[in-house]
Amino acid sequence: MKLRPFELSLVIIFGLLGLVALFVVSNYTPAPAKAPASGAIVGQVTVWGTLPQAAINDVLEQLEKQNEQFENVSYRYYNPDTFDTQLTNALADRTGPDLILVSHERLVDMRKRIQSISYESFPLRDVKNLYVDGVEIFALNDGLYSFPIAIDPLMMYWNRDILSTNGFLEAPETWENLVNSVFPKIIERDFNRTVQRSVVAMGEYENVRNAYGVISALFIQGGSSGVTETGGGRYSIQLQNRIGGGGDPLRSAVDFYTRFSKPGNTLYSWNRSLPEDRLSFASEDLAFYFGFASEGKQIQKMNPNLNFDIAEVPQDGSTTVRRTYGKFYGLSALKSSENLAGAFSVMSSFSNQSIADAIAISSNMTPVFRASLSAGSNDTYGRAAYRSASIARGWLNPNKAQVDSIFQTMTQDINENRRDLSEAVSDATGRLEITY
Repeated sequence: MKLRPFELSLVIIFGLLGLVALFVVSNYTPAPAKAPASGAIVGQVTVWGTLPQAAINDVLEQLEKQNEQFENVSYRYYNPDTFDTQLTNALADRTGPDLILVSHERLVDMRKRIQSISYESFPLRDVKNLYVDGVEIFALNDGLYSFPIAIDPLMMYWNRDILSTNGFLEAPETWENLVNSVFPKIIERDFNRTVQRSVVAMGEYENVRNAYGVISALFIQGGSSGVTETGGGRYSIQLQNRIGGGGDPLRSAVDFYTRFSKPGNTLYSWNRSLPEDRLSFASEDLAFYFGFASEGKQIQKMNPNLNFDIAEVPQDGSTTVRRTYGKFYGLSALKSSENLAGAFSVMSSFSNQSIADAIAISSNMTPVFRASLSAGSNDTYGRAAYRSASIARGWLNPNKAQVDSIFQTMTQDINENRRDLSEAVSDATGRLEITY
């Protein structure tokens, strides 16, 4: 078909415009996207927790530099001993936080207030793949209740001078080695059996800083089934039941623990008249102290001249599975939050491996990610702590303060002969059942 001059000119013009448009599109580079205005997505989010203030502030400063949305995110530290009271009062006044960063020891008590994460959003398979086994304590029947952040494993601190003076160049790796070889050479008692220098601070509860953790480590090492969910938010106490059957892990743990406070026992090393065990260790009056990994630098400050080291908690000589107790810290969103979207946005950022690792290391704890623990640490105390983190476990206690009271009564009943071992342990288990 022959085009008229006018029609031909239109075809040429549109053809040229098409070529120009194609050139512009093919060479166009969009300008960098600007971060959303402050508060557009995250908004104001308050985090309360028991991890050090400085560790979280450093992370928040980094996040704010990367994204201005985080300028309205704040963190407030509370002493673990007062956290529960402060939170309860704040929630009653509707001034509570959006997120809490605490250990698993508060999980059962706080469960009804926490907004869980469904396994459709965060599959349990991913939890198992990303994190070490112990953090699965946050993975309950109906969802994940915390994004894991850090692990604080129970360790054994030992006085290098006391041990080397008595011919021991390394910390004992088994309980049998500690009580049969090391203990007899180090213990110092006068003719009245008054303890002059203690070896192990066990047996009592009030002046043993981490008595709860030590007893927990002993029955976990004994293969205790711990506490399991039975559905509907109910729990079954299996502390006296061994995985696979046979024996009573809790009874065996308490029996061993209280031997060290009985004046007539060959292992007598501790009594309630002595100062708190960490202070005794820092004063060089105690050879071994069972404390958490995060305590290392604090002990160093208490006595800069103290020649000590850190090691894994001793294991049973016949065991094939190593275990210790650990505190697992996680970040949880509260149902009462008026900004759950912002809270989950902050949780997502904190759960990033590099961010979570930074918080853990700044808190003198260990990472929760398998890859991070596998990479190891060159920190003075970190190398041993990293190894212990992979074998650390916890249990679902109903309320830490109430369990402390129950365990303290149990040990006192035994030490003061008010009940025999079996009766005291059974009574403690019964009281725990009521507490849940």
